[in-house]
Order: sequence, then C-alpha cells, then structure tokens
Amino acid sequence: MKKVFLSIALITAFGVANAQEGFSKGNTFLTGSLGISSQNDKDIDTKSNSTTFSVGVGYFLSDNVALGVNLGIGSAKTTEVSVTTEETSAMAVGAFGRYYFSPKSKFSMFGHLGVNYLSGTDKLAEPDLKVTGMDIFAAPGFNYFVSKNLSLEAVIGRIGYSSAKADVTGAKGSTSFDFGIDLTHVAFGMNLRF
Repeated sequence: MKKVFLSIALITAFGVANAQEGFSKGNTFLTGSLGISSQNDKDIDTKSNSTTFSVGVGYFLSDNVALGVNLGIGSAKTTEVSVTTEETSAMAVGAFGRYYFSPKSKFSMFGHLGVNYLSGTDKLAEPDLKVTGMDIFAAPGFNYFVSKNLSLEAVIGRIGYSSAKADVTGAKGSTSFDFGIDLTHVAFGMNLRF
C-alpha cells in the first residue's frame, strides 16, 4: 500500500510540475491575427473585399502585467457595376498593456489597453488622399492555452476614442467614441510564448 501511495504521489507531483501552462514574469510572446472579409451583393452588383493583418510582441514585467508593441496593416476594395469605387490601405503602429487575472492558468481573462497611430491612403483620389489619426481603446479578452507554448485568444468588445484628419488644406478632422461589449466587436488571435 505504501508503494502504491508513493507512486500516486510521484505521478501527481510530476503532473503538477509539467502542467504549468500560462504566462509568468519574464515570458515573451508573439501574438497575431488575420482578418479576411468578402461581400457580394448581386442585387446591386457590388463587391467588397478587405484584409487585415496584425502582429505584436509582448513581455511580462510581472506575473500579471505585460507590455508590448504592435503593427497592423489592412486594405479594402469596393467595386460597383465593374468599376472600382473605393480602394484604401491602412497601417497602425502602437503599444499595448495587458493585465491577466490568472496568468499561470490554462484559461485566463485579461484587460487590454491599446494606443495606436493610424495612417491610411485613399488610392483613387487624385492625388492620393492621406489620412492620419490616433486610436485609444480598452477591451476585455480571454486566453486559452492549447499546448505548452501556444494559446488562442479572443478580444470581445471595446471602449474607445478615435480621431482622424485628412492631409488637405482646411480639413478639420473627425472624432468618434464607441462602446460595445457584444459579439459585433470580436477579434480572434494566437499567441506563441517563448
């Protein structure tokens, strides 16, 4: 009986030691997401396509707090009755901070705060119309480890403030505030821990 108990204790201890998933102080992670959208309205002969890609690198300053930088690019094109009516490209460069509520667990909720510099171009304008701006937002998210170093994440909703201004004489710019914790603002991504 003693041998059985000792064997179970060793197996349990080994399992707990190797079950350590999640993040901890000093971890670095690479995160990224890809978005593709295509819409075809045959009633009015309109097609819209857009693609977005983002990548970020984060570092855990403590077990719960991570800071990082990110880069995102995107493009969109709309065609109506075989004529391209919109063609844009965009880029975002920024920094982010996250607070993980249970970082050493396989599943953890986190709060995300991001600040991005935005730059975009309308390629159909003559000459190209350039727009710059800023985006500041907070969002809740969830992280789930599917293996020791790979996790899936979802950010659901956002509270944010954005501003944008066209690079033309006399442009006054625009601002927006949005709040939505619902399924219309969902972003999925992956993390690779180093």
